[in-house]
Amino acid sequence: MPKIASRILWPAWVLFTIAVTARPFLWHLEYYRHPGKEFFAAYLALLALLIVASFLYIRLRQSRPALTAWEPRIFFAFFLAFFLFYAFRPTLYSLLTLFVCFGLGRLTLGRLAESALEQLTLFPAAGLGIMSTLLFALGALHLLYRSAVLALLIMGALLLRANAKTLWDLLRRAAEKYPSAAADPLWGLCLIFLFVSMIASAMVVLSPEIAFDPVSFHFVLARDYALHHRLEIVPYFPYSYFPQGIEILYTLGFLLEGQITAKALTYAFFPLSAASVAMIGQRWFAESRAGALAAMAFFATTPFIDWTGSVAKNDLALALYLLLALYGAVRWTETRRFGWLAAAALFLGFGFGVKHVAILGAVPWALIVLWNWRSFRLRPRQAAALAAVFFSAGLYWHVRTLILTGNPLYPEATRSAVRSTTAAGHPQLTRLDRLGIYLSVPWRIHFRGLPAFESPSPNPCGFVVIAFLPLLFWPRRNSSPAARLVLVFCAIYFLYWAAILIKVRYAIAAFGALFACLGDRVCRFHSDRNDAFRRYCVLALAAYCLAFSLTLVLILQINVPRLELFARRINPDQFLRKTLVTYPSIAALNRLAQPGERAYSVGNCSSFYADVGFRCYYDAGGNYSLDQIRGELETMRYQYLLVSNAWAEPHHMHVIDRLFHPLLVYQDDSFRIYRLRRVR
Repeated sequence: MPKIASRILWPAWVLFTIAVTARPFLWHLEYYRHPGKEFFAAYLALLALLIVASFLYIRLRQSRPALTAWEPRIFFAFFLAFFLFYAFRPTLYSLLTLFVCFGLGRLTLGRLAESALEQLTLFPAAGLGIMSTLLFALGALHLLYRSAVLALLIMGALLLRANAKTLWDLLRRAAEKYPSAAADPLWGLCLIFLFVSMIASAMVVLSPEIAFDPVSFHFVLARDYALHHRLEIVPYFPYSYFPQGIEILYTLGFLLEGQITAKALTYAFFPLSAASVAMIGQRWFAESRAGALAAMAFFATTPFIDWTGSVAKNDLALALYLLLALYGAVRWTETRRFGWLAAAALFLGFGFGVKHVAILGAVPWALIVLWNWRSFRLRPRQAAALAAVFFSAGLYWHVRTLILTGNPLYPEATRSAVRSTTAAGHPQLTRLDRLGIYLSVPWRIHFRGLPAFESPSPNPCGFVVIAFLPLLFWPRRNSSPAARLVLVFCAIYFLYWAAILIKVRYAIAAFGALFACLGDRVCRFHSDRNDAFRRYCVLALAAYCLAFSLTLVLILQINVPRLELFARRINPDQFLRKTLVTYPSIAALNRLAQPGERAYSVGNCSSFYADVGFRCYYDAGGNYSLDQIRGELETMRYQYLLVSNAWAEPHHMHVIDRLFHPLLVYQDDSFRIYRLRRVR
């Protein structure tokens, strides 16, 4: 980079970054005053300690290079011990399942993957997808029993036991190569913040689930499959018509040990996604040794990605499969090996088995494949094999829905793939105004992000991309065609996503590809040994961005009850009562209701924690239809009505009073329960 850019333009950009982000940073710091002043002071002290410790650790690594080789061992041993200490049996069951998945993946892709990182990423990822397919078959045959799945896992582990030596050798090879890549001081800085973020993430995994989607949809379906030993359409759950590739893995966890096993098992998608980002960065953007590691750290500490990977949601699984589909397609263009294209189709199929929004990554993936199809002519037999692999990897969910409803996308339709919600609700806007909305998307998701992510923060993406944005336009010395294909995928994905549905967790794969490039650019810019000012400037800016990311990550994931839970001062039931506002009324309903009785709920959709028949009516805007409520209460025989205190106003309740003569049997600060004494 020219000296004028290094000494003038870059410092100017750093000042601009701080100017536009300082106010949001201070707002998030003030958020820590909510639990109390002592909490605010404690966090400021922790943040200062982390920053000081990070720079001291950088100096220690430089003076004692041998210390670097121990980092992955300490990291792995700490988190293994952490999981075993707080959830011994769930951790063992998860490790057993992941070992079997590794073996299944090696059987499938063993001839393709070469490096240790490729094998450690591709094999378990493919195995998890194959495991979903096997569980689908068991569910279709009504064989989802604990004894059956446990016997199959043990049998699989015995048959695949030779993979234990392979796995150990791969871990050893990866550890041997780590010191040469990890010597950069920037990675030493990232490692400290990554370590703390992962502790918070692990605490979320090992706690009872409180996120809305899992307790309202994902876990409800998984528990139903486990209880009834089969796949079925759950009444009043249109979501059960969607692909359930991750819910069926949750079912495995519920069959083995319960929800913590379900969460611990599927948590694997988070580190595997981070590893896929490092894999892409290492292969196609590795002009600096530590670039892939920095990319992985930026990805894993991005607040919305960290939270999404920690709770029981399926977005990290989708991101992993899309990133590996991209990896396979680009490797195919490099090597001309049909196996890589088949692997790409396999992972893309797995993605469609997770959720329909896989279409966001499938469009740029298909464009890349079709563009290169001209140069790599495929025989008809190969084209048919690709279609078969893609279909068998995940589209069986769509066939199931087609048989049940006549529409493979029910309750959605094909128009959803082209219907824009970005400028919806503003029909008066001109085309120029709509274009302005689309162009403002990057700014809005970074600084006006409340509608784009389920959190109290308007800055869910953090500031890393903003801080190092100019480096994305810094020309590379040796830009390969493969690297350009990755960036094309990223650009098309973002454009399609911005036009259709601006929810940042649906674009995790695109962010992963972006970070794969950005990590290398930042490390290369930082690595100039002749410009100490630039190096310290990059380190300081990276510390600033990582400190903000950690601040938001802890807001999203850590609260006083969670700390009390891990200090063994409260039990899981008390944790739920303190953190999930909907839980106390559900617990009261469980005490009041008799077996076989049913409850109708308005606004409380924590269905997973209900032990009785439970029908939830929820509207995000709070616009509940009284006619719909009355009609559903009259149609089905419900013994209890659970409503929010805000809804239970006289002009709502007079209809219920006239038809059902409700008796108030429970009330807390948020909800109340009525016994319906007369049901028509």
